Amino acid sequence: MDLVANQLWSLLAASGIGLLIGTEREWGQRQDAGRPKHLDAAGIRTFSLVSLSGLLATWLPAPMMPWGVSLGLLFTAGIALASYWRTTRGRRADTGITSEVVLVMTFLLGALTGLGHIMPATVSAVIVVTLLYFKKLLHHFSHSLSPADIQQTVQFLIISIVILPVLPDRNFGPYDSLNPYEIWLMVALISGLGFAGYAGIKLLGSGKGLGITGLLGGLVSSTAVTLSMSRLSRDNPELEGPAALAVTMACGVMFPRVLFLTVLIAPELAVRLGLPIALTTIYIGAFGLFLWRQAKNGSHDGYVPQSNPMSLNVALGFGAFYGLIVLLAHWVQTEYGDAGLMALASLSGLSDVDAITLSTSSMVVDGLNATHAAQAVLVACTVNTLVKLAMGLAFAAQGIRLWLIGGLLPSALISLVGAFLV
Repeated sequence: MDLVANQLWSLLAASGIGLLIGTEREWGQRQDAGRPKHLDAAGIRTFSLVSLSGLLATWLPAPMMPWGVSLGLLFTAGIALASYWRTTRGRRADTGITSEVVLVMTFLLGALTGLGHIMPATVSAVIVVTLLYFKKLLHHFSHSLSPADIQQTVQFLIISIVILPVLPDRNFGPYDSLNPYEIWLMVALISGLGFAGYAGIKLLGSGKGLGITGLLGGLVSSTAVTLSMSRLSRDNPELEGPAALAVTMACGVMFPRVLFLTVLIAPELAVRLGLPIALTTIYIGAFGLFLWRQAKNGSHDGYVPQSNPMSLNVALGFGAFYGLIVLLAHWVQTEYGDAGLMALASLSGLSDVDAITLSTSSMVVDGLNATHAAQAVLVACTVNTLVKLAMGLAFAAQGIRLWLIGGLLPSALISLVGAFLV
C-alpha cells in the first residue's frame, strides 16, 4: 500500500512539474512573438510528457533502470539538439538554448520524483520557472552591474568558499570569545543580506519609488539612506514626502532584519524579541502607509548605494568590528554583568546593530540569559534609531522634520519600553 501511495505521489509531482514548466514556456512564447520557433513551440503537453518519461524510466526493473534513465536522457538531449540545429541552420543571429536546457532538466526532474526526491524536484521546478519568468529583470540586473561589482562579488564568494571550510571552528583569545569560523560566517550572512538589498535596487532602479528604494536600501545601510534622503529633501522641496517615506522605511527595516538574524542563530532570543519588534514593525508600516498617501511624487533617482556590500573591504571592516564587539561583550558581561552589556549595546548602537545582535545571539547559544540579551539588542535598536533621527533632523528639509519625528521617535520608544518588558 505504501508503495502504491509513493508511486501516486511521484506521478502527481512529475505531472505537476511538467505542467508548470510547460505553461511558462507556452506563455513565454506568446510574450516573445517573432522570435525563432524551435523548442519554444513546445508547451504543456511536450514538457509534461518529458517529465513523465523521466518518471517512467525509474520504474523499469532494477537491472534496466539505470540504462533506461541514461537512454531517456540522451534521447531527450538529442531531440533538443536536433530541434536547435534545424531552427538555427542558416541563421547568423545568435539564438538562445534556454528551452533546450529546460527540456533536459524537465526529464531529470521527472526522474528525481521517481527516485523518491519529490520535494527537491518540486522546489527545483519552482526555481526554474522563476528564472524563466523573470528573464527581463534578470537581464536588466546583469547589465546594471559594473565590472567592479562583479569582480568584488566573485572575490568575496571565492574567498569565502575557500577560507570558511579551513577556518578553525573553536574559540581563541581572551575569555575564549573569538571563533574565526563563526566570525566569517556572520560576515557572509550580513554581506548576503546587504547584497540582497543592493541587488533589489539594481533590479528595480532607484526611480521605482523612494519608499521601495528606502526599504531595500535599509538592507544595505539605513544610515546612508537617511543621510542621502535628508539631503535630497533639502535640495528638492517637491520630494519631501517621498524622502521622508524612504527614511522611515530604511530605518524601519532594521527591526525585522534583527529578528531574522536571531531566528537563524538563537531562536530562544527571537521569541523574546518577537512582540516588541512586531509592534514596532506594525507601527512603522502604518506610518509608512500614511506617508505614502501623503507623497505626491513617488519616483526619483535618489539613493544609490556607493559600495557593494560584498566588497572585501566592507566585509573585512564589518568582520573586525564584529570581532571587537564580541570580545567586549564577553569582557563586560564577565566584569560588570548585565549593566556592562547594556552600556556596550548603547555604544554599539551608535553606529550599528548587526554586530551586537549577532554577538549576543552567539552568547545566548553559549548560555547567556535570553532576556538579558533581548534587552541589549532592543537598547541598541533604540539608540541606533535615535541617532538616525538626529541625522535626519540635522540634514533634512524643515518640512519633513515632524514626519521623521512621528515615524522614528515612537519606534525608538516602543523598542525601549520593550527592553523593560521582555
